[in-house]
Amino acid sequence: MVASLATVIGVAPPAQADPTPSGPDANFLAQLDKAGLTYHSPAAAIAVGRRACTLMDQGNPEYNVIQNVSTSNPGFKGDGADLFTHLAISVYCPQHLGDPATPPPPPPPNPGGIWFDLTLPALPAA
Repeated sequence: MVASLATVIGVAPPAQADPTPSGPDANFLAQLDKAGLTYHSPAAAIAVGRRACTLMDQGNPEYNVIQNVSTSNPGFKGDGADLFTHLAISVYCPQHLGDPATPPPPPPPNPGGIWFDLTLPALPAA
């Protein structure tokens, strides 16, 4: 089960001004801006992006992380949570860039039921 992303991107800014992000955080915010994804608090957006990578590092599949980001941040429109998560991965945890983004397909149905391959011993001669 995926732990909840408690931080909401659209939270009110803190009472004190956030320091200007640098390094990967500045790159992440620039990528969000370039993609047209808005946020009310840079610190909250950064925290959610980093948390998405923490969840992936813990073995959660990308599609679960995307669903969690979407559920925790209902302000996302369309594919916003998907795009946000992909940008977070590309900046904070690029080692997960090749991970599957969709759930695996279900196994094919077994139309004839379960088959057992039983070998019965030969009957004694009468």
